[in-house]
Amino acid sequence: MTATQIRTCHKWFALITAIQLLIWLGTGAYMVLMDIEFIRGKPLVDKASTAIFQVDAPAYSFADFTKSHPDATDISLYAYQDSIWYSAKIAGKLQRFSSKTGEVLPLLDKQQALDAAQRVYTGQAKFIGSTFIEQNAPSEIPARALPVWQLTLDDTMHSTLYISAVTGQVVSARHDYWRLFDVMWMLHIMDYETRENVHNPLLTLMTSLALLTALFGIALTYISFRNQNPEEAV
Repeated sequence: MTATQIRTCHKWFALITAIQLLIWLGTGAYMVLMDIEFIRGKPLVDKASTAIFQVDAPAYSFADFTKSHPDATDISLYAYQDSIWYSAKIAGKLQRFSSKTGEVLPLLDKQQALDAAQRVYTGQAKFIGSTFIEQNAPSEIPARALPVWQLTLDDTMHSTLYISAVTGQVVSARHDYWRLFDVMWMLHIMDYETRENVHNPLLTLMTSLALLTALFGIALTYISFRNQNPEEAV
């Protein structure tokens, strides 16, 4: 290619990619400057907080459980307060079961979810709202976490704790800085739907064009130095 052709390509590629390059710089700066543990809501909850309970071994054994529920997946034995329970997915739905009889147990109610949240919440704000979500997970949490209790806090960051209605554990802690981070991530990877696919065609296209822009710029710089008048260089 001639210098004129390279210069023309560089100009048009730069024009096409300029806005996205600025977006990449801005979003990248935000994501790098922010503490990722803060973004994930670590200051809001103390997941390491533990209490010691004395519990008996499950009378209903794992073998009994799998025999009764041969189609169950994601089977877990977990402790909640002073008891242990089974959790498992049956027909894609996460449920909890008695470790004594194997019977299906009701999900945690609102007060139980609030109690679970207050045990790990490290702030001073009050819980001002609660919503039980069994279907159609909000974009802030993965669908696999359902069913959950969505508990909102009266703080400046509009924080929200998501408590599993099965295990009573914190699924996630979200706040306005995380929500902004999520938007930045969406703009950075150019996946405007799921915000997860970093191999989408649009990102591949724009990345390729940006790379070509840089390569053509390097080529023009080389040509400029090569054609420079030696006397002018002195």
